[in-house]
Amino acid sequence: MNFIRLMIYFSVYVGFVSMAFYLLGFLEKRKAPKRLKEYFCTIIIPAYNEQNTLEKTVESSLALDYPNSKYEILIVDDGSKDKTGVKGKQLAKKHKNVQYFYKKNGGKGTALNYGIKRAKGEIIISFDADSMVVPNALKDMLPYFEDPKVMAVTPAMKVWKPKGILQRIQAIEYDLGIFLRKVFADINAIHVTPGPFSSYRKSFFEKHGGYDEHNITEDLEIAMRIQSLHYKIQNAPRALVYTIAPKGLGLLTKQRRRWYFGMISNLRTYKRLFSREYGMLGVFVLPLSIVSIVTVVIISSYTVIKILSDWTKQINLYSAVGFDFINNLNLQWYLFSLTFYRVISENIVLFSVFFILLTITMLQIINKKVGSIDRPISIFISYGFFMLFYGILFSAWWIMAWIYSRFTKEISW
Repeated sequence: MNFIRLMIYFSVYVGFVSMAFYLLGFLEKRKAPKRLKEYFCTIIIPAYNEQNTLEKTVESSLALDYPNSKYEILIVDDGSKDKTGVKGKQLAKKHKNVQYFYKKNGGKGTALNYGIKRAKGEIIISFDADSMVVPNALKDMLPYFEDPKVMAVTPAMKVWKPKGILQRIQAIEYDLGIFLRKVFADINAIHVTPGPFSSYRKSFFEKHGGYDEHNITEDLEIAMRIQSLHYKIQNAPRALVYTIAPKGLGLLTKQRRRWYFGMISNLRTYKRLFSREYGMLGVFVLPLSIVSIVTVVIISSYTVIKILSDWTKQINLYSAVGFDFINNLNLQWYLFSLTFYRVISENIVLFSVFFILLTITMLQIINKKVGSIDRPISIFISYGFFMLFYGILFSAWWIMAWIYSRFTKEISW
């Protein structure tokens, strides 16, 4: 019990310190680089069974505020079994700068490499087939490549019109990701280049190889490879990309199991990044990420086990005297109230309330900064669900990923 309490206070302290550090970095005003050159770009859209979303993705690419003669769109159908091919061919026939390719199923990495080999662009942009990009995104991202050390530029990612509890939880997670990615860019500590609309120099792939086709999280691996070679990854906070988040718990769990399994695997591969040689990434960001994960998993697991244990004791006590618990709503409400009052009676709650208010304020600032269409009330509701359920879900996913990494060698898409 004392150990758990100590961990809680430690996590609060670390949370406030890191929040202050990240917030100051996010609010710091830095001039965005001016565009000096119009690069020819290739947007690669790897697609597998994306008949329902592919057209929206392509149409948003065609609506970019960038000369049509300066970019091409390559749809790479990775052996789809639905009507993705039909859609892809129709789009290629309709638009002169759209091309459609079909290949046998081999995974997203193979589809991206297939596109890179056929790309004419100096800049390669990976674009998931379930996402949409705002018109200004490409213009906002390209100026960062004026720095020859920059090998990749990431966008700001948000969930498209979140509905239901799970999508709302993901919406807050993605918003916080916007905040962190912007700060990490300023200290050269970005270690994930997300699939929707991250851009890369083609010369990097030519010199250091394409995507790792056997890596379950190829976007994480390529980012860590870039960092390990002492290049830079930048972030364009107003290059907004919307992605359609999983609605069901099964699909979401499968996605997170893959993400976290990939994180564990890639951290093992690139363990050399944990070094002063890699600056803030090696001595602060990556170590803090691991400490945060372990702390959240332990505290959340303890809390759930403690609540269930207390409820079980109460139920057993009343059952021993023949009390009908199942049909007695008053007793059920009593157990809920007992848990609620026990939680809010903790001294840590005062700090938690302050932390919550600070986070809500920060979320509003983030959405205003990136030009989001989300309403403040929607953000507030989503954050409520996030606070209630994210810790439990996050812990469950990490425990599952650790079990898979410990007892299996690979995981399927």
